[in-house]
Amino acid sequence: MQQKQEFYETARAIVSFTDSYTQNKLGKQNEQPESELIPSITKICSSLQFLKNKILRNNTCKQVIQIPKLLKSLSALSRFRLGTHIDLDVDNQRLEVRSWSQRCLSGIRYYGDEQVQTDLVTQGYGRVMSISFCAAGGKGEEQNEEIWNGLEYISVFLRELHLGRNNDWYPSFQPLPLLARRTEVQMEEEGADEEIDTQLNNNGYDGDIMSNANDAKEATLNRFIHRG
Repeated sequence: MQQKQEFYETARAIVSFTDSYTQNKLGKQNEQPESELIPSITKICSSLQFLKNKILRNNTCKQVIQIPKLLKSLSALSRFRLGTHIDLDVDNQRLEVRSWSQRCLSGIRYYGDEQVQTDLVTQGYGRVMSISFCAAGGKGEEQNEEIWNGLEYISVFLRELHLGRNNDWYPSFQPLPLLARRTEVQMEEEGADEEIDTQLNNNGYDGDIMSNANDAKEATLNRFIHRG
């Protein structure tokens, strides 16, 4: 009972932080100096890490989907920016928020059925993961771990949407070509196709980025294979 209460309190904290961040971004409240944001960002990183562990260890993705605004909040935090990038500590914390949010979404995808995949696409999963490896976002965007993870997340997602999923570990579903196409459109809007081509020449992570870029490239071209 206590763990369940902690889970829902964590979810509420994430939604509340996201609402505050969104209002701040829209200029609806006084903007705080970046240095003053570190404690709240550090706390939300811990909340996201707790949520990710719950998703992976307890298969709580259904509860996550059912909590109002939580999936939307995770998608928003996966695109988390603070704008000026003056303070290195804040910049690093910002990347942590994005990283943990993306890991939460990835865990939801792993344990999710067809409806969960649909909900993820509706919340812009293709756009969210594209930001991980697109260099257009400014300073700090090209960190190798984020690039590597983003390419991995999007390639597996597209592959399963095209081919379906059938295994003993995660919920199975048939191919979902319409969701695959919607995801590809989201990627195109972020310039992800061009960025994947760029990452094909990235030797970072001992060549693993290049390998993941190849997988992502194959996944985006899979639509032509099926149409042929």
